[in-house]
Amino acid sequence: MPTVQECLEEALAHIGVRTRLEAAARTDAGVHALDQVVTFWARAILDPAELRAAINGRTPPGLVCLDAARVPDHVHARASARSRTYVYLVGWPAPPELAHYAWSLPDARAFPGLEAPRPDLDRARDALARIVGEHDFAGFARPGEQTARRRMDPRATVRTVVRAEMVSAVDAPLAAFVLEGRGFLRAMVRNVVGAVVSAAVGAAEPARISEILAVPHERHRGVRAPGWGLTLARVAYAPPLFPAFGRRESSDSCFAS
Repeated sequence: MPTVQECLEEALAHIGVRTRLEAAARTDAGVHALDQVVTFWARAILDPAELRAAINGRTPPGLVCLDAARVPDHVHARASARSRTYVYLVGWPAPPELAHYAWSLPDARAFPGLEAPRPDLDRARDALARIVGEHDFAGFARPGEQTARRRMDPRATVRTVVRAEMVSAVDAPLAAFVLEGRGFLRAMVRNVVGAVVSAAVGAAEPARISEILAVPHERHRGVRAPGWGLTLARVAYAPPLFPAFGRRESSDSCFAS
């Protein structure tokens, strides 16, 4: 199955633009994106409205170009981003219409023998609050992913999370974990959510997250949350760069803190 990047590059090639896209964030297989941003360089001067229409005429269902804009040469989708916000949905169980967008509990494969009908949301909030701030998240990275980089730079796995909160649905057994930071390591969000849910269902203590963050060589060896529950919700830039993008605001109206 082609990737999102391959689909977009193919759509551009059909209108004579052969280039390589740079994305604001990498997403694992199965992960969704509502606000992915890409930049590319082209020899021709392209009209943004015509470019958007041409791309949408060539992309498969589920992949839509929401906007297009010309930017200065120094702008880079990844390096120019101020922050990224991910949302992970967990249901107990998830409503049928969200089966492909939320992790449904109980999960016998992830937590064998554990049949808690409802996660303890206070324990989840306790666990989640522990990742806020600057920490070395090597223990939550994909195994072996950061080894070479850490040899070159001991701070290669240090990241700052500016927001980590949980909101629960008003009228459904559903919760959203919202994580915002300048950048995330590969698999970091899914491993963090796995640790938070483990605490919520009683498979681990909330303090386990603090223990992993305190010792760079300590690894999260528990559950990694499945990819389909994760969505890249927003990429933020300085307002002059993408003025049209900045007007799209997310709504938490169906959730309560």
